[in-house]
Amino acid sequence: MSIYIESDISSIFKKGTLRRMMIKDSSDFRFIDKISQYYGYFEENSLKGIAKKCTRLLINENFGLICGNEFIEPNYDEMEFLVLDILRKNFEEKVGNAIEQALPHLAEADIDSELDRLEKLYRREYQEQIRTTTNAALKELKTRIKNLQKEVKALKRKYTI
Repeated sequence: MSIYIESDISSIFKKGTLRRMMIKDSSDFRFIDKISQYYGYFEENSLKGIAKKCTRLLINENFGLICGNEFIEPNYDEMEFLVLDILRKNFEEKVGNAIEQALPHLAEADIDSELDRLEKLYRREYQEQIRTTTNAALKELKTRIKNLQKEVKALKRKYTI
């Protein structure tokens, strides 16, 4: 069975359409690797952007607890889980959709197993960036919580007689 792929991966995804050329002796997995390299793990998600997204998510979910000084800050492992979850969602969304478009004959289970393989590969390769992002998210969260609690105290003083 021949696989249809484009020699220049960047031209495949222009304006969301796939233009294909026939290249023989190519495997689906090599093509999937090219797609994942094209999108990259941290490509559109700067480390600082990911940290801010995690912080916003936690603050939005726990706003009442933060204002009431009852919020317990997550530990490193919990924040790393959140960072990885956001990265995973973004990666699966982009790469998963690209794989489905480029290789429609693959079963959903095959695509999922390939995404899992790529995720493990990237997690090992970018462990230092993930650690840095997690630490930045924890620092950003502490800063935002501190500022938010200061503002709440100032408002209480202003409107309390």
